[in-house]
Amino acid sequence: MVRDFGSGMSIDELIGMSAWDIRSIALPNDTMFDPIKKAVTIIVDHGFESYMLAELWGDGHSVWQQSETDQVIVVTPTGQLICSRD
Repeated sequence: MVRDFGSGMSIDELIGMSAWDIRSIALPNDTMFDPIKKAVTIIVDHGFESYMLAELWGDGHSVWQQSETDQVIVVTPTGQLICSRD
């Protein structure tokens, strides 16, 4: 089920967007968006703003991927960054 948050934005539409782009839009003030807002801040603050959102997990984890290198970063609900190793 796709949830529309008034502005026409659903949380599923964030998939494939870069952290920088997500940070630049006004996300709805729904608690559902809180984990992604936190993750975007962490990703951008660590210099990974070009990473694109690949997955959002129901437990608050988010998976980010750099399109040129396929490097993956997971942001945990506690704010920890977990980087994949090649």
